[in-house]
Amino acid sequence: MKPLAPFLLCLAAALCSVPAAARWPDRPVKIVLPAPAGTAADAMARGLAEKLSARWGQPVIIDNRPGGANVIATDAVAKAPPDGYTLGWVVTAHAINATLQPHLPYDSAADFAGVSLLYQLKTAIVVGPAVPVSTVDELVAWIRGQGHVVSYGSPGIATAPQLLGELFRLHYGLEMQHVAYKGTSQAYPDLMAGRLPLLFDTLPAALPLVRAGRMKLIAVVSDEAVPGEPDLPLLAGLVPRDAVAGWNGLVVPRATPRALVERLNRDIVETVRTPEIQALFTRFGVQTITSTPEQFDAFIRTDIRRWADVIARAHIAPGS
Repeated sequence: MKPLAPFLLCLAAALCSVPAAARWPDRPVKIVLPAPAGTAADAMARGLAEKLSARWGQPVIIDNRPGGANVIATDAVAKAPPDGYTLGWVVTAHAINATLQPHLPYDSAADFAGVSLLYQLKTAIVVGPAVPVSTVDELVAWIRGQGHVVSYGSPGIATAPQLLGELFRLHYGLEMQHVAYKGTSQAYPDLMAGRLPLLFDTLPAALPLVRAGRMKLIAVVSDEAVPGEPDLPLLAGLVPRDAVAGWNGLVVPRATPRALVERLNRDIVETVRTPEIQALFTRFGVQTITSTPEQFDAFIRTDIRRWADVIARAHIAPGS
């Protein structure tokens, strides 16, 4: 048996020298999602995970970690081993938090490597059924005629709907006060009962209740028609044409080997473009926007600066 020992040592050394990217994946992959189960983001993430699992031959698990304005989930990714087995699902709040959350346990740009953008979801402006308006002009006139500060809700602090609500307030010179909810599902009872007149919400979340007649859609904040929903009213010009409000994408810890980041990008982009995932995205009213890793890194840096400017102009303080 002794002559086998040198052979086994050489074999072990050869196996250990195989690059990690070449062996990947040889166990389950996890996507950390900053949203609870049952949400539109969760449904789209699980649809994508199912297709990636079939491609990679390993389970792709959705790890729901909502709360903390997305910081809880993102911090878990920042502290994960940079081996390609933990991906982070990040949204516009990832860029907003860089300014609005001054004591983050990570650096929003420096501690992550972008894999790819995935999609953009629009923000909807909705009102309760008793608010007597149907258009943006009517809404602006109604707010001005109230004689007091009008409250508006959003899914929470550091979300794209909150920032678009502030842009709306600044653009029209309105007296409005933000009310942060822990997800708009908690805002709906107040909106439908008349305790909250106005809500800035993600379109995928709002649309089912709009169709059910439980609340009224005033406009979708967009310069272009929503994919699959060409008849929805639009509010154009609120954000720069090159801005992407309401984006979702995937990142990994910064030290992840570049070859593995490129492999992840290739596989994820190809999967997103399959007819099944495109049909899923269209069903939720979102628009596909994939990218290279380098493009996503640059996009995040630009978005941090963009939202920092909005936060400064709107005088938004942490926790407001």
